[in-house]
Amino acid sequence: MTLENALLVDGDGSPTDRHLVLESRSWDEIRVNTDQVYMPFRARPSGAGIPHSTNYTAGVGPFTLSRFRYGTGVDIEDFEPAAGRGIVLTSVAGRVRHRGDVVTAAGETYAVDVSHCRYWLSADPEHDQLNLTFRHQDLADLHLRWFGTAASPRLWELAFGLGGPGSSWLALLDYAARGVAELPEEMADGALGRRVAELMGVHLLTEWSRRFGEVPDVATPAPRYVGAAEAYLREHASAAPTLGEVAAAVGVSVRALTLGFRRYRDRSPIAFLRDLRMDGVRADLLDAGPDATVSSVIAGWGYVNHGVFARSYEQRFGELPSVTLGRASTRR
Repeated sequence: MTLENALLVDGDGSPTDRHLVLESRSWDEIRVNTDQVYMPFRARPSGAGIPHSTNYTAGVGPFTLSRFRYGTGVDIEDFEPAAGRGIVLTSVAGRVRHRGDVVTAAGETYAVDVSHCRYWLSADPEHDQLNLTFRHQDLADLHLRWFGTAASPRLWELAFGLGGPGSSWLALLDYAARGVAELPEEMADGALGRRVAELMGVHLLTEWSRRFGEVPDVATPAPRYVGAAEAYLREHASAAPTLGEVAAAVGVSVRALTLGFRRYRDRSPIAFLRDLRMDGVRADLLDAGPDATVSSVIAGWGYVNHGVFARSYEQRFGELPSVTLGRASTRR
């Protein structure tokens, strides 16, 4: 088995349509599929060709492994950052130009977290991609578990080429594809898939860190209460719990909670909560109905000073909340 027939054959090497989720010549049908499998983005033909798109999709633990082509030249941009996802694109055939400056051919890979990095691509008519899609939060959590600290926000702004023929990354990708062919259920929902995804995720984080300029050492795992506090904060973010409430919920003192976050997450629990709340507001703005206003959305999160909130929002996302809400209305 090779990457050329990944997701196209079963464990015996026989052709299979088990993982086929799309075969279409309709741009509208293709868009619905890519919104679900990847994330919302805008695709337009780069020539006069009619698409003949196929998408084969399988699970590898929390990751999605997909074999995708448009069947014609295409330009893609406006990936939706609020989807909170990233993608690792490996060319099986054809050529893809990423962000205008990096071109991948067969056996070459490009990684980008589009929730934190602006991205666009141009693919020629012969392109055929084996893509690994991930949730940003899954890789961010994996960084915490393996390295004991939160990744720098600037790390996720990097996009880069990696691997290549004969590389360890392609070997990992090949193993994942073989596992899907031979043990599809175990790869999607079992311990095998979770472990394979973790190995691939740590490999990607190491590649990211090398390009950022520092590879963190594997650290002592954080105490249970730190993870429990993170889970509590995610669940109750809209209510803006106090440190005392969080500490009581996980059974430690406020001082121990704060020191634990500082040591194992390199940030305060208040900073962690602030980012959760900003992310939640952004998601609600992008999903708001036609009658919604910025004030009505942020009021649901307990924000009362529109001006102060708008400045903080712009610092985090690079645009005012009114701009985000306006983009949501254009998609309806």
